[in-house]
Amino acid sequence: MAGLRRLGSSLVALALVVGCSDSGSAPPERKTSSAQPVPSPHPAGRTSTEQTGSWQPVAPPPIPPVAGAASAWTGRHLVVWGGGSGSVSEDDSGNWHPSAAGAAYDPAADRWEVLPPAPIPGRLGATAVWTGREVLFWGGAAGHDRFFADGAAYDPTTRRWRALPPAPLIPRTDHQATWTGKEMFVWGGISRCCPVNSELHVPSAAAYDPATNLWRRMPDVPDPWSGDDGTAVTLTDGGRPLIWRRGHLGSTTTAPDAADVWGNVPGMQPVPLQPDPMLPASTGDPFAMATVVDGEVFTWTGRAGQLHGMAWRRSDSSWRRTATLEAQSGGAIAAGDDGHIYAAAGQSARVLRYSIAEDRWTELPLPPIPTRSAAILTWTGDDLLVWGGIGDESPEMDGAIWHCC
Repeated sequence: MAGLRRLGSSLVALALVVGCSDSGSAPPERKTSSAQPVPSPHPAGRTSTEQTGSWQPVAPPPIPPVAGAASAWTGRHLVVWGGGSGSVSEDDSGNWHPSAAGAAYDPAADRWEVLPPAPIPGRLGATAVWTGREVLFWGGAAGHDRFFADGAAYDPTTRRWRALPPAPLIPRTDHQATWTGKEMFVWGGISRCCPVNSELHVPSAAAYDPATNLWRRMPDVPDPWSGDDGTAVTLTDGGRPLIWRRGHLGSTTTAPDAADVWGNVPGMQPVPLQPDPMLPASTGDPFAMATVVDGEVFTWTGRAGQLHGMAWRRSDSSWRRTATLEAQSGGAIAAGDDGHIYAAAGQSARVLRYSIAEDRWTELPLPPIPTRSAAILTWTGDDLLVWGGIGDESPEMDGAIWHCC
């Protein structure tokens, strides 16, 4: 869920956007939006502004400013923990600091509650999943040369932590994790410093069962899902993990009397669309987002603010194209209700809503928050919550809730 995608570049990014928290200087004037929508070349995907509903600001949290915190929605609270703040000098040896602070936000009461101290050190780039009882935090890093393979579980009812048993994985940060309904599946990430201009996905994988408090080693994730360059997205459908990367949707399959193996899901994809030649060229890795709604996996992948969409339905293994999403690297996506999907566009304050029935993106009014990337985007069951991320000058610790109709 939350975390910065590259350790090396995330440290540099923190240096660029984070000021010293105890400097006592006045914060600079901030913008509410800096990115303009990129016109879609596909009529079905054309973005328009939808003026229904309203935004309300979120109360500020009682923890120090951080970026890259791990987060999970419990059905009642947004639980966030960890992250990093500080700065890095020109020779990249400065004073970046991991955080061990956490808090839980109750949107019904618009109130934060500080978490008790965790039994593991503070870190950036951890993952968090909600099991229905506990939030499981795992992995992360506390600098260029300190990576973690440990984790902890937090019970929001009892407000107690417990340490997780050792995992059969090498230490890593900015990895992938998802809850299958029984286990936390973990794979990928960065196990060494510092891939600044690429996205690494370590192939080793494992699954943790909180009912037995045991880990089990999973088969390594092969190419094209592991490897260098191109964002991977890990999610769950039908109780099994799925990985979307570089136009391939992979899953584990179990043959009779055989171990799990990885392979492409069945079905024939439409021919991928080509990037719009009128858009600015980009040398960045393909950026991907994905979510699951009612047994259908929705994916968006691309560069330069133009993410082409595909959807795969498990029931009949069918693929179809979906409307193009005008989003940037640093965006986020969340499944809503009544056939809607929401996206934070990244590198701006823009938030969009996708209607599955209409195959159309519409843009919500701008929320009362500054420009940011890597925001946490959560559907609460009634409202849309956008919080945190990296702004123009520093980590953003504010947010807003959208209530529609």
